Amino acid sequence: MTQSLPPLFAFSPFDGQSEHYVSLIKQFSAAHAFRSATVDELLLDDDYHRRPLRPEDFEFLKFMKPVRPHNVSRLPALASNRTLLSIYELDVMRLPRSGEPAEWQHFSDFYRDDTKVLGAQIAPFLEAYAFEYLAEGVDGTEDVSSASARLAQIVDDETAFWSETFGRLMRNDYLEEGLRFIMVQRWALALSKRRAVAQAAASGFFDMLPPQERPSLTGDLPDDALLERVAAACGVTRQQHAYWQFYLPTSMAKCNLLYALARRPDRAFGFIGAVFAAEAEWVAFGLALERACAHLQPAARQPADAAARKAELVARFANAQRRIAERFGAAASGQCVQGAIAGQRLAERGRWDLGEQLRWLSSIRRYVEFAQRISTRIDAECPDIDRETFIEPHEMCSTTHVHNDHRLVTIQEGEMLFWGNVGMQLKMNQGDMVLIPDGRLHGSTVVSGECTYHQPIIPDDWVQALVAELEQPAEAAA
Repeated sequence: MTQSLPPLFAFSPFDGQSEHYVSLIKQFSAAHAFRSATVDELLLDDDYHRRPLRPEDFEFLKFMKPVRPHNVSRLPALASNRTLLSIYELDVMRLPRSGEPAEWQHFSDFYRDDTKVLGAQIAPFLEAYAFEYLAEGVDGTEDVSSASARLAQIVDDETAFWSETFGRLMRNDYLEEGLRFIMVQRWALALSKRRAVAQAAASGFFDMLPPQERPSLTGDLPDDALLERVAAACGVTRQQHAYWQFYLPTSMAKCNLLYALARRPDRAFGFIGAVFAAEAEWVAFGLALERACAHLQPAARQPADAAARKAELVARFANAQRRIAERFGAAASGQCVQGAIAGQRLAERGRWDLGEQLRWLSSIRRYVEFAQRISTRIDAECPDIDRETFIEPHEMCSTTHVHNDHRLVTIQEGEMLFWGNVGMQLKMNQGDMVLIPDGRLHGSTVVSGECTYHQPIIPDDWVQALVAELEQPAEAAA
């Protein structure tokens, strides 16, 4: 008989309550630490207690329809995951940067009781909003073999993704810059994932498993020494969360899923499954990094045996499943499977999100060319196409964000610096333009006295026809 389990996350209990929770989110984001970024805050100077949330977005975000697989990179997902990560890490103590009175006030304000109370009120709503799709249609009744095969599939899918991604970055002469963005997503956020695991371990979530069978996000694949060398080689050397503005929504979601489950003892078994899925991602990333950055490894170190590491991980998960089922029954085993499936689904969406961002960044000159071709087509076919116009003053800074549609940025007057990666500065002057695809993270700063620019909204079929050219041989695309 099939046993139906409650989903790990469901938005239905919050139906009709979005307006109430949005009002609480506005109050939460009004805290000084969460104000929009200024021109000097592209990197946050190792300021853990500063989290630009773009609170102005909450004036129009309604949070009525939860995130779905197709829109994980759009603004509601970005805003909800930035807010959730801020809420969770109000429980993490990071020392002030100095004993100066202003710094002490900054440190104290971040941990204010009223902010924490608001965060506790809105976290369940945002978790259901951001994660329902990870639990949708899952009942957890798979047998041990089928469920364990999911971990092997994560390793295989991640391995294929990294092979394709590093190949594209090398072809586009973007390997160092691409690695920089990758390390921001993986290395800069690793500490948050590890904190969630440590928090759960301290609360007894792993007590049902022997130490040798527990999932882990630390170890020798990849070892932290290699990660630090790679990060240093591409310039990712600041403390967490100096790179806050460059986190993709799916990258933060991976941390937030672990934090969300680690705060719920009734979902301890789901947490175990989710951490095993996260470990499968981590192992595959380590294998890929060993190959891509072999020159940063000690000469005496032998590459890891990929097949053996995958087999060991799968066997450990299978043993944990059996132990859980024997001691706690089908419901506990099923919840563990639910967690693993949630992790697998999030891994897949994360690969897509990161892959699309890197495709755009590594081909940014082509997207400048695409913008010019689209502009010519607009003039010829759709002169009245929908567009927004902005007039911004000197040093107006746009906290990194995404759009829910494809847009051009076209400069009518003035000068702007535009970015989508750490260290990127695309200089845009009068007449310059660039195409920003739906869901791509970016920001800008006005460097002239004033800047007037337009954002025409571009039909999807126009963009897809151009993006398809990126996969053609160079001579065919010319």
